[in-house]
Amino acid sequence: MVRFVIDEDGCWHVKRFIESHNHELASPVDRHLLRSCRNVVEEKASVLKSMIDAGIRIVNAYAYLTEEVGGCENVGFSKRDTYNFIQKEKIVRIEIGDTNSLIQLFKDQQVEDHMFAWDVQYDDQDRLLIFFG
Repeated sequence: MVRFVIDEDGCWHVKRFIESHNHELASPVDRHLLRSCRNVVEEKASVLKSMIDAGIRIVNAYAYLTEEVGGCENVGFSKRDTYNFIQKEKIVRIEIGDTNSLIQLFKDQQVEDHMFAWDVQYDDQDRLLIFFG
């Protein structure tokens, strides 16, 4: 294992070297399995979102992408990465829709009941906090 640092002048220096922590590098045919080499790029993310919105199953959308680029080793991410990406997208959509629906419900409730009081704030991680008074 070797770890490098770059100084202010742009020179590379070995920061840490552990000879006992050593193994062969991943072969080119296995490189697509490494976590550091996998990511859903915007171009493919857009295709995935469109296909899922059109009602195509995730497994079929992934199969389409792998066929288009000549195999799963050329897609840039795994089938599991695809499921995780789509799940994150669904959570974002649900949270946005639920938040707007909840705020509208509170506005309607306040019109009907003038004693009903509420306030909205966001915490440091942009999570919605609702307070009742």
